[in-house]
Amino acid sequence: MSDTDKGSANDSAKELLLADYASLADSLWKNEQSGETRVNWFIGLSTAAAGGLIGLTTAEHRLHGQPLRLVCITTLFALFAFGFVTLFRILKRNETTDGFIADSKAIRQLFKEHFDAGDILRDYHPFSAPGEKKLARKLGGLAHVVLTINSLLLAGMAAAVVYPFGVRDRAAFHERLAWTYVVPIVAFGVAWFAQFWYVQRRDAGSRSQLRGGGIVYRMQGAAAQYLLVGPKEEESGSIKEWLFPKGHQERGEELWETAVREVGEETGTVGRPIAFVGKSQFWKDKKKVATNFYLMEAFSKVEPVEKRRVDWFDYTAAIELLTHRQLKDLLRRAEKMRPAFKEGSNTIAD
Repeated sequence: MSDTDKGSANDSAKELLLADYASLADSLWKNEQSGETRVNWFIGLSTAAAGGLIGLTTAEHRLHGQPLRLVCITTLFALFAFGFVTLFRILKRNETTDGFIADSKAIRQLFKEHFDAGDILRDYHPFSAPGEKKLARKLGGLAHVVLTINSLLLAGMAAAVVYPFGVRDRAAFHERLAWTYVVPIVAFGVAWFAQFWYVQRRDAGSRSQLRGGGIVYRMQGAAAQYLLVGPKEEESGSIKEWLFPKGHQERGEELWETAVREVGEETGTVGRPIAFVGKSQFWKDKKKVATNFYLMEAFSKVEPVEKRRVDWFDYTAAIELLTHRQLKDLLRRAEKMRPAFKEGSNTIAD
């Protein structure tokens, strides 16, 4: 390919990255806005219903006894059901947001590696800085707002159930009234912590679908060798699969940290991250599982945690042995990105 053709191809790739980034940014904004709109509707509806119930209970010709109890419970239950659905929609929105952010980071990484010759964007990290620990979402997000309103609605239902509507005996009235203060508080606490636990678990579950993997190389003379592993569980007599080491992201990890850790645990090799190569995706249990792969240079050995087939292969053999097409494409990209061989560069022994 001539220099002119290469320049044209680079310009086309740059335009594609910029267009994809603009599309992701627009989708991210719309996704965030839709979540806020949905929560605002829920807050407005709950406020209006609460005002209506207050007006109903204080009106001159208001309902009394069991009919009033039934109206209160029915109204609050309907709102709670709407709030429960809203909570699920917000959780789905959060998962979508995480996906948009991950894809945006990947595009920025590619742009930095191929089109930022002046290293101007080295410290440009709009979402988070490298190495910054990303724990669960902070308290105060939209999901927490919705689950708090849901808890208040459930507490209101509990109060309506135990409130002494129609009780005329004074002693019995005050006894039931005392429970009206206790039961809603307990109901609120149980509902809040149960929903909060589910939100945290759902958030951790969505993050556990993210994986980090390493395309690790070492120099043997002027030729590069790549590190491949077998699957964790293998059936005797089956065709041997060859893969790149990878694994689930743990709490507090960036994906490149996951990749380094998993390479060490699966192969006993410590890798030095060089660059983001690309992403592989597949579906498991109706969920999309994505793995970010990073080019790494091997520089030391540790004791592996897992017992797997592990071996080094030259580029041609590795391309032939890799089981999945996506992994072959990633290795081709990594080979182009690999730093040129320099005499005296580090190698790692078997």
